[in-house]
Amino acid sequence: MSTEYQYERLPTTDEKRRYPRQEPTSDVRELHRRLAQDPRFNPPTPSAWKRIALIVFLFVLLWGGYKLRLNAIQQTGEKVVHAQRYSKDFKFRPAASPIITEKLKDGRTRLRGAAPTFR
Repeated sequence: MSTEYQYERLPTTDEKRRYPRQEPTSDVRELHRRLAQDPRFNPPTPSAWKRIALIVFLFVLLWGGYKLRLNAIQQTGEKVVHAQRYSKDFKFRPAASPIITEKLKDGRTRLRGAAPTFR
């Protein structure tokens, strides 16, 4: 039972480092120099068109959210007409009186009975 694959030992030390290990230091100038040399910490700045596209996208996003909010406020503002809870004939109503909703011809909803607990 012979196989073509040979066992390869895993290395125990990191001999092939991408960036050589440097001795630790507390010298600020040396630390800044090392930071400037390491390309991982110095990514290239994005191009001007990408910056402008990001700003335009943010403005469009804010404008869309604002318009949606205004539209939601205008639609819910006049859709429900609250009816009188108590009639002139009866001074009180039973505690378990239901909430009666009535759809009007113009699309609004009239509520009769107890006031709903949510808005």
